[in-house]
Amino acid sequence: MEVIPLKKTHLTWWTACLVALAMALAGCTAGAPPSQKEPVAMEPSIEEELQPVHPDEDVSYTFNTRFSLSNALERVEMLRSISMPAGEQSMAYSNSLGAIKGTLMKQEYQIRKLEYELAKVLHRDGEITQEQLAEKEAAYNQAVEAFKGFWGSFGISD
Repeated sequence: MEVIPLKKTHLTWWTACLVALAMALAGCTAGAPPSQKEPVAMEPSIEEELQPVHPDEDVSYTFNTRFSLSNALERVEMLRSISMPAGEQSMAYSNSLGAIKGTLMKQEYQIRKLEYELAKVLHRDGEITQEQLAEKEAAYNQAVEAFKGFWGSFGISD
């Protein structure tokens, strides 16, 4: 097989073609403008579908206040302060209240963690401000400390 030497003009032409091809390929991937992301539709709250559970209490109060973390924790403490059963029932009662409070505190921590993780993604994508991200981070840190505080005070009676 005979090798045909390339002339300088042919070499320049091939080099220019390869460079143009490389630039075109790079332009189709890394240099391409980012595509617009479709917004994620938020699910509506079921609160709007609910009926009042009592004539003297509107749905919003029941849903947002009666079923709030702070109200639930107040009720756990109220139950803890009233007449404790005697003997082994006392231990079971105390353990049950601790499990309920622990569940509420854990769920609050998990919710704040997920909200903070979502906020980091939204901030990265330019959909929320640094201040909004900082608010979610502060709420997360508060939930972490509250759960750790609960964990440190929790004990199981036996």
